[in-house]
Amino acid sequence: MRKVGDETEGYCPRCKLNTYQIVSATDGREVFSVTCRTCRNTFGWEPERSAEELRQKAIAKLKKLQRNVRPSLPPSVATLGRSKGGDMDMALRANEALMGRKIDLSAEAPKPATAASSAKSAPADDSVNARWQRLTATLSARDGRPYNQTRVYKVGDVLLHKGFGLGVVREVVHEQACMVLFRDQETVLPMSMPALG
Repeated sequence: MRKVGDETEGYCPRCKLNTYQIVSATDGREVFSVTCRTCRNTFGWEPERSAEELRQKAIAKLKKLQRNVRPSLPPSVATLGRSKGGDMDMALRANEALMGRKIDLSAEAPKPATAASSAKSAPADDSVNARWQRLTATLSARDGRPYNQTRVYKVGDVLLHKGFGLGVVREVVHEQACMVLFRDQETVLPMSMPALG
C-alpha cells in the first residue's frame, strides 16, 4: 500500500534515467504522480526501464546528433586531395567547390620554359620547400605568433603551428580560411572561428 510522501523508484522522463521519486498522488494501490528527487520535476509515474533500453535510447540520440552536426572547420587542401584519391589539382578543385570560388595560384605556378630562357639560366626550384625557404630566409620563430583558429589572418602574416611549424599566410581563401605555406606543404587553415566555451 502506497501513500503520499512514500519513496519509490521509477523512470524520470526529464532526467532520462531511473531515479528515486516521492509519491505525490495515489489511490492507495496505484501511483498516479511522483516528484523526482534528482530534478524536482513532477510527472506521471512510469516503471523503471532496463539498462539495455536506456543504453539503446542514448545511442540513438547520439547518432541523431551526429547526423545533424555539420563540420565547422574547412578541411585542408591536402586532406581533400587524399580523400578524393587524387593529386593536388583534384584537391584544389575540391577546395574550390568547398569555398565557392576559384583559387588563383598563378603567382605560385612555374612559368613555361622556352629554349632561349632555359639556355640563359637554370630553372628555378618551385617546390613547396623552396618557396618556403625564400619566404622565411629572414624570419625566425620569434617573428611568428602561435596559431589560433579564432584569430583573423592576412596575407604575409607569420604563424607558428604545433604540427606544421613556421608558416606564412599566402592567401585568404574565405572569410574563415587562409592558405598557409609551411616547410613541407601548403594547406588551408581555419581562422576567425568562434571561441569554444
